[in-house]
Amino acid sequence: MQERGINSTFKKIIYESSEMVFLADDTFPYSIFYGNESFESQIGESLEERNLVGLGLDINAYIFKEELILTLGNKDYSFRLELPQESGSNYFLFYKGKEQKTHGLPGRKEIHQFFKSGLDLIAIGQHDFLTYTNSAVKPILGYDPSELLNTSLCPFIHEQDLELVRDLWRTKGNKDQLGFFKARFKGKDESYRYLECSVQFTEEHFYLIGRDKTDQFESEQKVKHQSQIQTKANRLSKSGTWYLDSIGVHWDESAMAILPKDKSELSSIEFGLKSKLQEIPEGKESFQESLPNSTLELRGELINSISGNKQWIGVVIDTSERKELEDSVQLVKNLLKESPDALMVVHPDGKVFLCNDEARRLLGVESGQRFQHLIELNVIFEETDQWKDWINITGFELGSKRFSTLLINGNGKQLTLEIASKTFHDNGNDLVLLSFKNITEKVTLEKTLEANSDFLMNLTEQVPGGLYQLLLDENGKMSFSFLSKGISSVLGLSAQDIENFEDISVAISRVHPMDLPNVIMSSVASAKKQEPWQCQFRVKNEAEPTGYRWVLGAARPQTLENGDMVWYGYLTDISQQKEFETKLDEARKTAEKASQIKSDFLSMISHELRTPLNAISGSVYSLLQENPNEIQKNTLNTINFAVDNLIIMINDLLDFQKIEAGKLTIEKAPFNLKGLVEQVMKGLSFHARDSKNDMQLHLGDGLDLTVKGDKTRISQILNNLITNALKFTHDGHVDVSLQLKESSQNKVKVYFEVKDTGIGIAPENREKIFQDFDQVKPTFSTKYGGTGLGLSITRRLLSLMGGSIQLDSEVGKGSKFYFELEFDLATEKINHHSEFNGYSKDFSKLHLLMAEDNDVNALVLGKIIKKWGYTFERVGDGAQAVEAVKSNTYDCILMDIQMPVMDGFEATSEIKKISNTPVIALTAAAKLEIMEKINEIGFDGFVAKPIDAAELLKKIKEVIKEGQSS
Repeated sequence: MQERGINSTFKKIIYESSEMVFLADDTFPYSIFYGNESFESQIGESLEERNLVGLGLDINAYIFKEELILTLGNKDYSFRLELPQESGSNYFLFYKGKEQKTHGLPGRKEIHQFFKSGLDLIAIGQHDFLTYTNSAVKPILGYDPSELLNTSLCPFIHEQDLELVRDLWRTKGNKDQLGFFKARFKGKDESYRYLECSVQFTEEHFYLIGRDKTDQFESEQKVKHQSQIQTKANRLSKSGTWYLDSIGVHWDESAMAILPKDKSELSSIEFGLKSKLQEIPEGKESFQESLPNSTLELRGELINSISGNKQWIGVVIDTSERKELEDSVQLVKNLLKESPDALMVVHPDGKVFLCNDEARRLLGVESGQRFQHLIELNVIFEETDQWKDWINITGFELGSKRFSTLLINGNGKQLTLEIASKTFHDNGNDLVLLSFKNITEKVTLEKTLEANSDFLMNLTEQVPGGLYQLLLDENGKMSFSFLSKGISSVLGLSAQDIENFEDISVAISRVHPMDLPNVIMSSVASAKKQEPWQCQFRVKNEAEPTGYRWVLGAARPQTLENGDMVWYGYLTDISQQKEFETKLDEARKTAEKASQIKSDFLSMISHELRTPLNAISGSVYSLLQENPNEIQKNTLNTINFAVDNLIIMINDLLDFQKIEAGKLTIEKAPFNLKGLVEQVMKGLSFHARDSKNDMQLHLGDGLDLTVKGDKTRISQILNNLITNALKFTHDGHVDVSLQLKESSQNKVKVYFEVKDTGIGIAPENREKIFQDFDQVKPTFSTKYGGTGLGLSITRRLLSLMGGSIQLDSEVGKGSKFYFELEFDLATEKINHHSEFNGYSKDFSKLHLLMAEDNDVNALVLGKIIKKWGYTFERVGDGAQAVEAVKSNTYDCILMDIQMPVMDGFEATSEIKKISNTPVIALTAAAKLEIMEKINEIGFDGFVAKPIDAAELLKKIKEVIKEGQSS
């Protein structure tokens, strides 16, 4: 009773609610079988058909939306939508219904009528394809709207405007942005119309409004053409036009060509022009004025503008040709006046004809002071008698004269002047040109150079080591022409020895006998090639415990004009440096020894782990071939998965060792990119199921192609990234995406991405995870396993391939690893080794020789071989293998590397001398030297332990086929 009362109350509340509520069937035509009082009064009573189809609603369009809009009459109503949630429910629930208040905005019919009757072209589309155009497209371009549906904009745009439009789409498309452009659109009659367009972009659509501006455009083109004619005429006459409005002065293109380019100068001209126009008295309607310090002339006239107001217009004219003559005359006058040198022109009697500003400044004569005769300068010269004698020379004898004297200027500062005179004739008059040059700095500099010379000499004597100059004359004699005092300390000579130290033979006699050939040969080579000389050698020095001191000698040769050659060089003591180098060499040897110990340790670890793993892997393979039940099969797959993880860890150690040694190379062989990625995903599908993750592959278009690259390393990179994503994600999603970024005739660039919804990585740990043997936290190795090398190796492999890995991550939300790689497109076909020279081997019966000293490994491998239906013989060491080949015939030999008596290397070398039987190396060793030696000895193939039975079978067939084809 209580429950029924509650339901009754809820029904009453819903029915009387002011918000509309109704229910509809979940099958077509979605009949409405219930509506509350508000729904019935506003919508239900007006419906002719009580179903969603009658309302014009497609329910499928709102499956993933929580809100929808219903339109009835001129009104819009919004509803919340709830889909069937329970298996027993079969209806849609529409609730919280209310009328949309448009606040005066037009309804959908009015909007549709506006679109239909508008004069502007209105279009809607996705990307660059049209999904709607209004009827204005007919009078503007001549097309019916239906003709343009689902067509691209590009074919209708003039080719000269197309790139502009494409740039707009690239920069603003798929974004909530507004753009504008002008372009020519081709009409149905093949003519072009000029449209001015605005485009509103959204994430999925664009909304375009275009206005026909063709008439305006053609009119503007005509005006532009007339303007070009006028501009060319103005340029020929070196003139241009201007006008003044409320904004300022406006110049045409021709005027700008002759006006100053400097903005400040142009602004000054405009300011002066406006000031001039303001000063023109009322009633005067024209003016003419030359610009100061310029060849430009301005002319103006007051006219009535279009608005009826008075407006000044005019021309600017370049009068340079007219003023050239005037300027040349003025130039001569200014040369003397504005010269940076102090100049005077005087008459032969000493009367001053001209004195420039620099001379007045230098001599202390004020600009307003009268200066008539040279005699007035007597008081400023210290050597007054010398000045008087000089100016009293009758007529200033013809020719040039100069002398120096001391001057006390107006500031009381003493200057040294060099005075020069030159007599010349001008229109029958004799004049004398005087120049006054302040050489105070020159005199000071000469004194400074003298002081510097003393400083350099002192420097050569005090610098550590010694400087020398060695001369080789035309007779072949070598001698020292200069030796600094430091040479004595380097060579252990006394000051008296240095004074007599000229002959090169004395220096050579002090060189260590073992170093003498190197010193002589390098010196001869320097002389022949005219190249700098440098050499390290030992010289006698009784102060050293060994009796010798290490010296570094260096010099640069130079050929003199007389043919002699001179070396400028130095000698310095490097005994301490040599001692340091000795210690450094010992440290290097210690490091190399440590590296060798590390290599041996990794090899031992790899061998010791692979040997038992080989037995486990082989046994699991044999059991899987015996048709186990589903539970047994899952258990065996789990064991296989654990073995694979251990193998990955071992391989990571091997790859890390190769990278550290710089011996890992990237191959470039053809492979199918799509097939490789799908193969990697298939191999990790069990891991995904085991970790309860949804793993999806997203391949973009155009990726089913054959490229050149290192298939193995790319698989390793993807395996590392996807395995990590699965490892750190539980009951989540792992998405692997590939996109073709760029494509050319010979190359492609591909974007790779591995994204998960796992635990994420904090910003402070993002660089740490790419370090060797490092993880986010020490506890991660316990919880998640791993060596901490996967991402380090991935980064290094990508670097070798020319790529770089990037990471975006957020703690608790997941991580995204991504990178780009460029591949060469492969022209040759992939060789699947299906046939050789038209011959295919029958592999139903093969007889093999197994050389294996480990009984467990031999037992497991024997079971695998028997499963294949092949026969085999087993020997326990390399010597027995050689004897077996001598007495029997085998299709293929499976050779272990590490065996007693004779190892696999020696045995294979002996077998190759007597037989062409293909030999496959089987080894658990990971040492780089061993891997390289396998290739050197001539093995036909190699399979690492633990042995993958399928890989071994494939390798056996390959080497047998290759042997038969060769």
